[in-house]
Amino acid sequence: MGYLGKLYHLIDLSTALIPYHFIKSGWAFTPLRIALMVTHRCNLRCAMCMIVERDAEFRDKDLSTSELKLIISRIPSRTLITFTGGEPFIRKDILELLDYASQDHRVNLITNGVLFQDEKITGVVSLAPKHLFQKGPILVGVSIQGIGETHDHVVRVKGAFEKAKTHVLQFQEEKKRQGKTLPLLDIKSVITDENVGQMNDLVDFTKEVNADFCTFQIINTQDSSYGITDVAEDAYLTPPPPVRFSNIETLKQQIAIIEKRRREVTFEIRFNPILPPGEIVKRYRNAINIDDYGCFVPWTTAHIGPSGNLFPCYSINCGNLLEKTFEEAWNGQTFRNFRQRLREAKIFPGCEGCCFISYRGKHT
Repeated sequence: MGYLGKLYHLIDLSTALIPYHFIKSGWAFTPLRIALMVTHRCNLRCAMCMIVERDAEFRDKDLSTSELKLIISRIPSRTLITFTGGEPFIRKDILELLDYASQDHRVNLITNGVLFQDEKITGVVSLAPKHLFQKGPILVGVSIQGIGETHDHVVRVKGAFEKAKTHVLQFQEEKKRQGKTLPLLDIKSVITDENVGQMNDLVDFTKEVNADFCTFQIINTQDSSYGITDVAEDAYLTPPPPVRFSNIETLKQQIAIIEKRRREVTFEIRFNPILPPGEIVKRYRNAINIDDYGCFVPWTTAHIGPSGNLFPCYSINCGNLLEKTFEEAWNGQTFRNFRQRLREAKIFPGCEGCCFISYRGKHT
């Protein structure tokens, strides 16, 4: 973890630990980050995505521009907003929404890169601040699920890799043209059977496009998340489906190469969640011990689904932000009950594979 990552992690822990240990009611400080899902619609069909098979359910159900602006206005200005989806750029008003959010918030953006082009690139870069702690877009994460045909196979759209690569390079050139170092660029990839043999190639790709981060996401099979559908308040008691993965030896080899390269490259290579190599392998073997983990995240983070509902990691509706203030939902009874139960349990059976949980066992 780089210097900025360590600093942010320290702030994150500090924000969580005080209410976690000393406020038994489940109350929390203002969150550090919110994931705002502006749509569940997407132009790709990623094999590992739990949303794409239900795409028809989400058509014509996005909130309007004015409704999303109202929700954004209710998010505390201290809170970083991550625009995500679905694919955010499938919305024609995305630049207007980013502009509105940038007036009072720091902003992240996650995209598959295919629609991130031309005036959209220019618009995002023009909104970027000079320094990380100023308002505006500070990071763009681009999902690259392999090199060339491997990426296209995973996302099930031919030509997607070349388009994403072209747009990433255009984005980097536009930053130079405008004299900006921000937004930073994060190349993001979910480790799957299809792309595990190209993990080191993705590090090379990150170097080629001069990105700031290369992030490998551990697969999450829990479908009671992402605001897809409201679920029962005890959904987290059910373990997620097992990971289907057969290339364990390849995974070991690739991780070993990457661990060595971490000391050689100028950008940051990271795994999400932060895990020791042996624990990553255990996850893909369906062999982790969930009791070796803990979580403070609901004290610092929340998600907003495309309908405006605020929820923690699971899609437990804690209140709609078109109808409630942020504080009423964030520290309302439903969210506080969830925090209390998590505090008592330390971790839930359904948390396996979550990208936010913290490893507390022996590092091997």
